[in-house]
Amino acid sequence: MLSYTTAQLAKYHQQPLLVKETLDLEAILKKRDAQIIAVQPVLVQGQIGWKNELVYSQLQIKTHLTYPSTRSLTPVNLPIDIQVEELYSDNPEILKGQNQEEEKELILPLENQRLNLQTAIEDNILLSIPTQVLTPQEQADKIMPHGQQWSVISENQYQQKQKQTLNPQWDKLKDFIPKDKE
Repeated sequence: MLSYTTAQLAKYHQQPLLVKETLDLEAILKKRDAQIIAVQPVLVQGQIGWKNELVYSQLQIKTHLTYPSTRSLTPVNLPIDIQVEELYSDNPEILKGQNQEEEKELILPLENQRLNLQTAIEDNILLSIPTQVLTPQEQADKIMPHGQQWSVISENQYQQKQKQTLNPQWDKLKDFIPKDKE
């Protein structure tokens, strides 16, 4: 697994540790997100090293998820290919100082002087799942679900409908305003 102590990483101050592993995270990811149908093995490539007293990781994560369509619940194959860069420290002064506004990068704490990249990999895979998952046919057809006396409309259709619908209360107020005669 991708878990290292700071003592193990100490020898990589000059040259970074190169990582290339394939992980089986299907059971863990399914437990964290019940909608996931399947997860192919996760390929993780990258490096871990030191940068100004901070441990850094630069990883490329590749896998394929099977996830239900948000429209029809049809299984959809989602390719995941993400780059993840994170900084870690176990120094309380560095962690305390990151609350300043000029600090641009988030520094994550090391727990028990151990870098556990599997949690970061799981988190980033789950965060990369889009909020709208559609099958290729649903994307091409742009047909919204509908039933008896109901239908789903797009945001653009909703905005156009709002523009067309005039509030009848405003029409009644026109009677109270005198019309200018020119």
